[in-house]
Amino acid sequence: MVERMGDWPACERWPQLLPAWFVQRCAPEPEDPEPGEPFDADAWPRQWRAMTPEQRAAAGLGPWTLSDWLHCFDPTEEGAGDDRSWWWWHAGTDKPGSGWIQVATTGWPFGRGSLSWLIKAGGGTDLAYGP
Repeated sequence: MVERMGDWPACERWPQLLPAWFVQRCAPEPEDPEPGEPFDADAWPRQWRAMTPEQRAAAGLGPWTLSDWLHCFDPTEEGAGDDRSWWWWHAGTDKPGSGWIQVATTGWPFGRGSLSWLIKAGGGTDLAYGP
């Protein structure tokens, strides 16, 4: 169960707050650079711009690191939570082994990478989106 919290928890707390199955299915966090090694803040955007649309779509499928996934919801200045494009609305099952979800969005198309990873980590397959 996910419950609303007053303050955004510290990164170290999230593995205890989220379901263990989700945390375990996330990709390992990258290792910190060696001491003294400069951090290249421009490297990732440069790599992203160099990708084809197909490569960008594949990169968003996951597995995501837990920190990347949480970044999409983080409402602090460090996160992207103020610029979210979807919110969980409702879910159900049609028949055994099949289900559906509804999300509220800012429009179509919307940034769905974090949603797709959540569904895939939960065992979902054959994802289909529609307005």
